[in-house]
Amino acid sequence: MLDERENGMDRDQREALIQRILTEKGKDAFKDLVRLLDDEDENVRELAAEVIYRLGEEVKPDLEKAIKERIRAGEKNDTVLLYLIDIAGDLELRSVAKDLISALSLYDFEESQLVIYEALAKLGYGEEFYPLLRYMLLEGEERFYFGSQVAMVMSYLDIPEVVSDFVEAIDSGDFRDEDLEIIKKALGNIIARRPSYKEILITLVGEENFENYVL
Repeated sequence: MLDERENGMDRDQREALIQRILTEKGKDAFKDLVRLLDDEDENVRELAAEVIYRLGEEVKPDLEKAIKERIRAGEKNDTVLLYLIDIAGDLELRSVAKDLISALSLYDFEESQLVIYEALAKLGYGEEFYPLLRYMLLEGEERFYFGSQVAMVMSYLDIPEVVSDFVEAIDSGDFRDEDLEIIKKALGNIIARRPSYKEILITLVGEENFENYVL
């Protein structure tokens, strides 16, 4: 189905291929797309994930079934399942939220677990993990490796205290360059989604410094 595997595929070619699959196969391509999520070529995996996401509502029942089946199978560090979980978060597939909590124990690495935490946050189930995420951002050794990823997860939490956490992270000096930019972007994202949080940030840093904390 995905014959064009050249790393040099440009944006227009990629979009044309996606549109062809959507038009010619539609939701019937789901099983083939899931198989391609295990392809050795990252470009193929990412393209397959994009097509599943674009299918949206049409494949939600299939996506739910695939996620539940893979979690029940209990395979450790299942990369395909991680892709499916990420898509479920983007598609707001709330019916799998409790299953995703169970899936956390299947992954040994924090980076993979954070993909699940982010999906849960997008589904409105991330608040119970807030103390852990805050620790990972501000105190744990993880902050030096995954701090910016943790910040992006936390940007989906509806918790006002997150604004203060981001300010503390930015002021800490622990983050530089791209990581610091991502944390500022995360803070900007949470304010864009919840405009009332802007006043919290202004109270903390002053209106004259507001632009120094968000991207």
